[in-house]
Parts: sequence; C-alpha cells; structure tokens
Amino acid sequence: MVQEEQFWQRVQELAQKFLKQATYDYYVSQARLVKVENETATIQLDLPLKQLFWDTSLQPMLIQAGFEIFEFEMKVAYVFSDQATPQIAQSLEEPKRDMTYPQDAETQLKESHQIQDKPDVNPKYTFDNFVQGEGNRWAFAAASAVSESPGTAYNPLFIWGGSGLGKTHLLNAIGNKVLADNPRARIRYITTDNFINEYISHIRLNSMDELKEKFRNLDVLLIDDIQSLAQKKSTQEEFFNTFNALYDNKKQIVLTSDRTPSQLDGLEERLVTRFNWGLPVDITPPDFETRVAILNQKIQEYSHLTFKQETIEYLANHFNSNVRELEGALKNISLVANVKQVDTITVDLAVEALRSRTQTPASMTVIPIDKIQHEVGQFYGVSVKEIKGTKRVQNIVQARQVAMYLARELTDNSLPKIGKEFGNRDHSTVLHAYNKIKSALAKDDNLAIELQTIRGKIR
Repeated sequence: MVQEEQFWQRVQELAQKFLKQATYDYYVSQARLVKVENETATIQLDLPLKQLFWDTSLQPMLIQAGFEIFEFEMKVAYVFSDQATPQIAQSLEEPKRDMTYPQDAETQLKESHQIQDKPDVNPKYTFDNFVQGEGNRWAFAAASAVSESPGTAYNPLFIWGGSGLGKTHLLNAIGNKVLADNPRARIRYITTDNFINEYISHIRLNSMDELKEKFRNLDVLLIDDIQSLAQKKSTQEEFFNTFNALYDNKKQIVLTSDRTPSQLDGLEERLVTRFNWGLPVDITPPDFETRVAILNQKIQEYSHLTFKQETIEYLANHFNSNVRELEGALKNISLVANVKQVDTITVDLAVEALRSRTQTPASMTVIPIDKIQHEVGQFYGVSVKEIKGTKRVQNIVQARQVAMYLARELTDNSLPKIGKEFGNRDHSTVLHAYNKIKSALAKDDNLAIELQTIRGKIR
C-alpha cells in the first residue's frame, strides 16, 4: 500500500508539473488509484470522455512513476464511476467531492446515453487524423465512401492487412463520421473476441433475444479481427444470421482481418462468400514518407517536446512494420526525456530511449545498403557498379538479387528506398528479387549456406 501511495503521489506531482492548473483540475483531480496488481494500475475516472487524455498526455507520466516506484513498466486499466464494482468502491475511502466539468462535455455524455447503447466508437480515430500513403489510399477511399453512404456503397467493406497498419483507425473513423452526420444512428464497434464473449454470456443467461435485438437492429456494425471467428462454429452461425439480417435491411457491415476472405481457414464457406460480396481492400506497411508524416502527426501529442528532423527520419527508418511501433517508440522517448528533463529530442536521446524496447538486433542495428552490396559483390566476384547496373549476366543477376534480398531482410528500408539504392529500380523489381531468393532458399541448401556466410561478413 505504501508503494501504491508513493506511485499515485508521484503521478500527481508529474501531472502538476507538466499540465496547466485548469487542465490538471479537470482531468486529474477527480481521478483515483484503485489498485496496483499484476503490473497494472487500475484508475477510476469520473467520465469515460477523459480516458483519451490519460491514454495520450498522461501515459508517459504513469510509465515514469511506475519505473521510479515499482521498477517496471506500468500498464493501465480504467474504470468509471458508474462501473465501479463493490470491491472497488470499498477501496475508495475518500468521500466523493462535487464533480464539475465543462457543460459541453456533460451534455455530450448525457446525449450519448440517451441516443444509443454503447457504440464503443473511439473518438480519437477520425478521417482527419488518418495519415494517407500509397499503402492505405484505397482502403481510406473505400472507408470514406462507406461513411458518406452507409449500406449502399461497398457492403460489406472488408479491410485486411497486418497488425498496426490502421484498420482499427478506419473502423472507428467510419463510426465517428456516421455519428457526426446522424447522432441517432445505431452503431456498434466491437472486436470479434468480444462478440464471441457476448454470445457465450447470452447463451449462459438464456437471453439470446437480447443479443439479437442488440446486433440485428444496428445501422452500422463495425467488427474488428474477424479471423478470430475461425473454428467457433456456433458463434459463426449466430454471426451468419446477424450478417444476413443487417445486409437484407441494407445496413452497413465493415470487417477487418489480417488475411483476405479466401485465406480465412476455419470459417464456413457461406461466410467467406458473403465477405466477398462487397469490397475486399488491403492495407500495406507505410513507406518512408508516410512514416515521417505519421510521426509528425503523432509528436503533436507531445507538445512539450521538440523533435529534430534528423530524429524523425531516424525513427522512420527504424520502424517500418506498423504504426503501433512508432507510437510505442514515442512513449519511450517521452519517458526518457521526462526523466532527463530535456525538451529537445536528438538522435542520441532516441537511440538511448529505444534500447529499453524489445527489438531484434537487425531492427536496432543500422546496416548501410552499400555495405551489403560490397560484401555480396566480394563473395560473388562482381563489382558494386555491376550490381547497380543493368547487365543481365547470370552471376551479376544472382548477386544483385541476393543483395536486394538481404537489404530487405537486414534493414528497415522500404522497397522504393531499396530500389533507389540499386540504380533507381522500381519497388516491384526489389519485391520480385526478394520473393525469388526466398523461394530458392527453401529448395537450395547451397544458397542458404552462401547467404549465411555473407550475413556473417555484413554483421
């Protein structure tokens, strides 16, 4: 308990230090620490609307206080005044104080409860703050069209791609746009895991009619990670009936997945067929320029810090798989900056901050592409100039493709960037070379040994 008190006191100290008094009074003064358990701090807020601010502006302070008092990275869970269990309520021994907050926030909260039952759409995610790039342009356009005319354009809309690329952002952006145009629209955002849990709960309580009423009368259903429905036969049956009810009534359905509909093993064919009725559209990892744009937007949440352009480019080069990695990197950097009490983020400080993140050696080691070209050339007896050139002699082509493969494997550079380093070649050429070598490695043990030898020289 002593540590919990010290932790909460430190959070408040940091908040008072970095926030204006009015901001502190509104967002922090009414908050309560419920408990610290399993490396997670449970915090009670009086309004759900305040969680977004805690998730962004206050998260670095919670992490810093967690390291200082408990010596581990603190995770955070939130409960709200009307959700507190009896056990939680008993742990809050301080008497309740009168809560005051801006009239518009109070009105918005009341209206949201009057209009619909928990849309669960995150107001943080909008089309305005979604950064467009080549990898997500079509998904963005399709999502925008759906939000403008739900139930008529692209129904269902099926967005697929890797983790952390913006699928959830687009789902919520659709919900927020529809609600902005029609506050009385019946909308529900839900993950597939939560849909499964709700289904199981209603089965146990013998209240399936309530579940049907909740989901089959929606105007827009936004469901995340539909691949989790695999092998859940009874839940698939319920979702199939829900899908049909919504589709037949011209209500909008938007789904996300990590794979295309046809690649969803463990799903009934009739569901896969329906997922293909509308528009399947993919999201691919952001290129370097898009990652820079994303970083420039994200650092606005850390207004007390100044990021040098070279630092932004360093981060964009080192995190190319998804946006969440960029967000996590910024949180670590903010933490180190707060501890060191600096407000200018240099490359050196970023490197120091990122040492605490769990990264593979390849992603944290800067390997120049020209070094890869040099070592590959030495091994195959060709020059770097020939690797970058246009000659189609067999040994040069082999060296060129191996170098492209290793540049993709050992660096965080985008395909266009790698292509530029190989004589301004198109990104599709790099991808072809990568896939060809990858395929050959599965059948050619000698090639695998060659690449292992070259890797050893590069590192």
